[in-house]
Amino acid sequence: MRKWFIFGVLVLFGVILTYSKVYYPPLPINSVSKSEVFNKVKKSNGNIVKITEEKSYQWHISEMNQGRAYKNLKKLMTDKGWSFKEQVGSGFVFKNEQGEITVLSEMWTNKYVIFHFLIEI
Repeated sequence: MRKWFIFGVLVLFGVILTYSKVYYPPLPINSVSKSEVFNKVKKSNGNIVKITEEKSYQWHISEMNQGRAYKNLKKLMTDKGWSFKEQVGSGFVFKNEQGEITVLSEMWTNKYVIFHFLIEI
């Protein structure tokens, strides 16, 4: 009987860990949970998706998938009227008539990239 109790507790613990995504690294933002971010990116069908606006920045996420995240970023920015200028380290520089903007990228996990940039774009 004790074995079944321990087994049940372990299964419950596993379900809680899986749902809460505790095993993922911390997010650089506080207004959304890891679970919410994971669900948004899974529903995006491989596209870039907005996570939130926090601290005067827009935060987006995309699945890396052999560099697809960077193509998704460039498409998003092109749709907003910006043209790609260059990549500087983990930053992507875009320009338009008003000037330039740098979008910073950060690997969240080995599968997902988080982008953040000023809200003014």
